[in-house]
Amino acid sequence: MRFELIFLALALSAGPFHAAAAEPDLPVDLTTVDDGRATIHQLYASYATLLQKGWELDVVAHSQPAGTERLIPMVAFRSPVSGPATWIISGIHGEEAAGPNAIAAVIDDIAKLGEHRPVVLIPLSNPHGYVRNWRYLNSPVWSEDIDAQSVGDASHLLPDPENSLRARAAAASSAEADAITRYILETIGAYPPLISIDLHEDDKIREGYVYSQGVQGADEPLAAEAVRVLRENAIPIKLDGYTRFEERIEEGIVGPVADSSIDELMSAKEIIVEGAPQAGPAARIVLVFETPAGELPLAQRVRALEALLRRMILLIPDAAN
Repeated sequence: MRFELIFLALALSAGPFHAAAAEPDLPVDLTTVDDGRATIHQLYASYATLLQKGWELDVVAHSQPAGTERLIPMVAFRSPVSGPATWIISGIHGEEAAGPNAIAAVIDDIAKLGEHRPVVLIPLSNPHGYVRNWRYLNSPVWSEDIDAQSVGDASHLLPDPENSLRARAAAASSAEADAITRYILETIGAYPPLISIDLHEDDKIREGYVYSQGVQGADEPLAAEAVRVLRENAIPIKLDGYTRFEERIEEGIVGPVADSSIDELMSAKEIIVEGAPQAGPAARIVLVFETPAGELPLAQRVRALEALLRRMILLIPDAAN
């Protein structure tokens, strides 16, 4: 995989939330774990080629979890065309490297989609996790005993199942989770989500599956196509039974679940903002691709997600109509 560095790596200074920027600047001495993944400088350089094609860059926030020494920008890109949009999200968990790398590899395909279709891209949601291979902001691994801080937590905006007039949590679990969810709410006015796709991996499973949080649930045709493409690209898929979180799988697809994630937020018809109900993003199609990582080489996982993204990009225009 080849990347061209197109920006000078400058020392980063903090900036305002959702600040428009010309290029994503990174600390010059920032290093990335060496396990075959592209460096964060290479990823950001690839993503930044969108700016040459009329896209806008938003600095969602500057992330600096406890114990780290550098501010790293959390970035998003908006296509020149606004309106009902496709949202592409990746890198929520830092050890899940295939998604951000696959997006870099198909960035030209994403750019072409954005020529005629509204697109919002959040390609590396947890940059600190990526550079040090940490799943969460405060922990390298998942554990039932850890109160993990995920950048993808939206529990402060989602209604409590026992009382729909209040949120599940009083506040965001981290500054980063607050920033990303604020960015979503701020941006959906101009780019309301029709379709949302989120790239994940899991090193604790041997067979993957696709979550479908949208209107059609497990009957969503794009979810079925995703299962087919992943299987064609040598990704084992669990076709029935249950996920490791005891969620029912049907033909490789898991229907809507309440997991307090960004993906549940994207599908939510109603949310709680500052204690008051309001309309949610209500995307019609919300897919989360959960592929196994523990026993598959990174290069194979990246290739599979490249194929999946290219197929989704071809199908999105028809699915959005």
